[in-house]
Amino acid sequence: MKNKVTIFRLLEVCRSQPQYGYVVSGIKKSELSDLAQHHFLVTFFAWQIARQVIGHGCRINVERILEISLLHDLGELFGGDISLPYGIANPKASKLAKEFEAENQRYIVRMLGDEGYYQPIFEEANRPNSVEGVIAKMADYLEVTHYKDYIGRMTVGDIRVIKQRLEVLITNLKDKKARAFLLKYLKEWSDEMQKIKKSELFEFAK
Repeated sequence: MKNKVTIFRLLEVCRSQPQYGYVVSGIKKSELSDLAQHHFLVTFFAWQIARQVIGHGCRINVERILEISLLHDLGELFGGDISLPYGIANPKASKLAKEFEAENQRYIVRMLGDEGYYQPIFEEANRPNSVEGVIAKMADYLEVTHYKDYIGRMTVGDIRVIKQRLEVLITNLKDKKARAFLLKYLKEWSDEMQKIKKSELFEFAK
């Protein structure tokens, strides 16, 4: 790492960088998440999914999954965040935002120093095609949906869009065992999310 102090100072900015893409979805400023929260939660989600995949008998690189999850949106520190609904409505804007974020990621990689190590991690986060990359992307999409549920803004449409996008990624996996388990996991998650009622978190325990 060439810029030890600089990169750590930059990471601290994650505390203050809101995920401003949510604004066009009607999320109030006081309810916006930030990159530090998002990266932590995505990494935790990915870790839990990975543990279940391993429990199902699949061989995966958990460390790689955590690395992808920790880095996946770091380029948004310099801009490039765009809401999923707007990206679907305006594919050209979505493409340009991804290119901008990719350039930001390349700049961060130069700061980190070991380009041969870090650049492939960002590339896998941008275009996941391995089991590890898909699990990280799955955690990313699931966290987005749970965030919207947390602030009371989740809709059935949110769940449907996320499920459709993840089904495409999972179906393209070559690992048959991981593919079958992740499709099953996704269906079960989708079914449970659609049954959520606004009640106490531990209502089921009563």
